[in-house]
Formats: sequence, C-alpha cells, structure tokens
Amino acid sequence: MIILCTHNDGGVGKTTLAVHISGIVLNRKDSTLLVDCDDQADFWQFHLGSIPNKLNDLEKLENSTVIWNKNRASLTKEVQKGQYDHIILDIDSPLQNTVQTIIGNDPDLIVVPVNKSQKIKALRNLPRTLKVISQLESKTGYQTQVIIVPLGISKDSVSEVVFKLKKEDKPQKYRIAPEMPDYQEEMQTAIYQDRKYIWDYEGLDFLYDYFADLLEN
Repeated sequence: MIILCTHNDGGVGKTTLAVHISGIVLNRKDSTLLVDCDDQADFWQFHLGSIPNKLNDLEKLENSTVIWNKNRASLTKEVQKGQYDHIILDIDSPLQNTVQTIIGNDPDLIVVPVNKSQKIKALRNLPRTLKVISQLESKTGYQTQVIIVPLGISKDSVSEVVFKLKKEDKPQKYRIAPEMPDYQEEMQTAIYQDRKYIWDYEGLDFLYDYFADLLEN
C-alpha cells in the first residue's frame, strides 16, 4: 500500500500521521519504504536521529528503508513493484507538491490531518486540499481512498466544513476518522524530542489502535 500524508498547511499534523502510521506497519514487521519529501526532514530525523547529507540520501533499517526525496521525484523507476509491503510519503505543504506526488506515485490511501494547534487555519484551508484531489480524479480518472483525521478536535467540526462543499469539490471516496483525544503537547514531545510513538507512554497505549484503525479500509 502506498500512503500519502498531506495538507496544504504546515503544522497541521502531516509528520505526526506519517510517523505513527509508519509505526503501525513497522510493528507488523512489514517491509516499508519511508519517504521524506520535506526540506525540514523531520520524518527522516524521527527514524534516524540525524540530518540527511544529500538529496536521495537513504539508510536501511531492519525491515525498512528511509529516503530523503525533497524534490518529490517519482519512485516508480527506483522501486520495483512489490519490493515493499508499504510506501509512506510525508510531504511539505504547497498544493503543487501534492499534485506532483500523487501523479508520480499513485497512492492507495491519502490521509489529511487537522490538528488542534492549527485548527482554524487547517479547517479553513482543508477544502483546497480536497478540491485538488477531486480535480485530479476528474482529469486523470485516478481514484483513491481519502481519510480526514481530526487530531485533538471534534469530528463534527470537520464534518461541518466538508458537508458545505459541492460534490465535485470532494474526493469520490472519503471518510472522516473518529476524533483522536487531545494529546498535542505529548505528540510534540514524542516526535521532536523523545523520538517515541505516542502509544509508548504510560497510559496512552490505547492510541495504537486509533492509528491502526486508519489502515483498515
């Protein structure tokens, strides 16, 4: 499965989702290609604890490979079909980069986060991301499952925004995930300081199932 984490705003939880989805598939011992398409390389740094040295830098872990692909080059020439059980892409915010990544990699699943710390901006601009995906479907016939993920905000607040959109401005196959409890501060510490998954903290192990359920289409 090819999974893309995207939204056209920064700080809304793209890397948070990419990290924790990768944690689920790696825990299952699935072979996984982890692709960091962001200049800041936070996805890379979470997994390796270092900064990449050059474009297309890569490191192999036990059952996965991490690559820094900030130019968002298509992976179809680099990766043989079936080489990995999963490919997870974490990208930066510009919408044109989302378009480039979708066209170049044909993701099976697109996850779009909306978190509490950027709630107003993330909800305001969510329609842009959904419309771009919808337009790609219309122009190319491409179709994928899209999941909008409320991180620390209510599902109803997301539903209200999506409900107002015209049918042609929404992906054909989308759903809004259940809301995740508000653990924004803990998430920041987990990813950017401790390099741990949120479910590894005492009392938060139940969150493993939350992220695992996102992969159950």
